[in-house]
Amino acid sequence: MFDIDICQDPKVYLFRFHGPLTEADFAGLDALARERKGGPPHDCIFDMSDVEKVDLATQFVSKRGDLPQAFAGRARIYVVPQDDLKLLVRLYAAYQASKGWRPPEIVETLEQAFRMLGVTGSGFRRT
Repeated sequence: MFDIDICQDPKVYLFRFHGPLTEADFAGLDALARERKGGPPHDCIFDMSDVEKVDLATQFVSKRGDLPQAFAGRARIYVVPQDDLKLLVRLYAAYQASKGWRPPEIVETLEQAFRMLGVTGSGFRRT
C-alpha cells in the first residue's frame, strides 16, 4: 500500500509505501500514471522506509525496468534503507539505464531525497 503527498512548487510527488510491497502496489502506480497522463511533469520520490516485507520476484522487477518512466527526464528518487530491497531497486535502475533512460537515484533517508530536490516535508500535502 502507499499514500501520495504532493508539493506544488516545485512539482514533486511523494509516494510513501508501507506494509508489504507487492506487484499490486505497482499496478496502482501504473493506474495513477494513466490517469494523470498529459498533466504537468513532476519529480517523484518513492519512500520505501516503512516497507515491512518485499514480495516481488526479480523477473517482475526486470520487466518493470523495460518500461519508460511516467515523466521523461524528471528525477526519480527511491528511499531504500533495507538492503534486500535496495538490491531490487538497483536492478531496476540498471535496466532503466540500459534502455537509455534516466535511472532513478537511490538514497537511504527521506531527508536526503528532500535535499536533492530542494524541498522540505512541510511543503507536501496529502492528495
